[in-house]
Amino acid sequence: MATQILAVDDEEQMLDLIAACLPSDIYQVTGESRPEQVLEVIKNKKFDLILLDIMMPEMSGWELLKHLKLQQSQPVIMLTALGETEQIVYGLQAGADDYVTKPFEPSELMARIEAVLRRSKTASSSSSLLRAAGIEINTETREVFAEGTAVSLTKKEFEILVKLVKSPGRVFTRDQLLDTISEFGEARMDRSIDAHIKNIREKMKEVQADHEFIETVWGIGYRLPADGEKS
Repeated sequence: MATQILAVDDEEQMLDLIAACLPSDIYQVTGESRPEQVLEVIKNKKFDLILLDIMMPEMSGWELLKHLKLQQSQPVIMLTALGETEQIVYGLQAGADDYVTKPFEPSELMARIEAVLRRSKTASSSSSLLRAAGIEINTETREVFAEGTAVSLTKKEFEILVKLVKSPGRVFTRDQLLDTISEFGEARMDRSIDAHIKNIREKMKEVQADHEFIETVWGIGYRLPADGEKS
């Protein structure tokens, strides 16, 4: 059965481009140029993923994203213009799973969609054993291994790494990572996350000095490389 994709963009030309980018034997794309109709559309049809342009004249993409996240569980990929770093950060904090900047290559769009769908399936599993980018975590025993070697982390470092490992390839803002450790009384300061990430990296480098397990996405936050990516 084809993967059902809902593409939302006020430009018909962009909807046609998205449909042309995705092989019809793998993806079935439904295009919607009227954002105010999207909530009605998803009531009548189940979609596996939503592509959402965040800059639309009739309805704010942010407003629609919030409605989608309140009513639906499908992952959402934002379509943004180059240089819109603040909007990307805002969208990720509002619940978007990833973003693609326009103009994009068909191969990039497909890769992003496939990565988000994989993460979505992984997140729905209840396994206590997490693996990604050379890291293995047992959430029951709270053991962490990097390339097979045990790594000792503090409670806060452990929770941050678990969040990253659960969604390899996904970019998390500093605010999202702060939410992970706020229950431990952490002061809500962006740079406190930088300090924790630095500590995790240093401990990982003791195991693999030439391997950067956690990537910095400048101006946005941090991510773990998706499977198959080189770090």
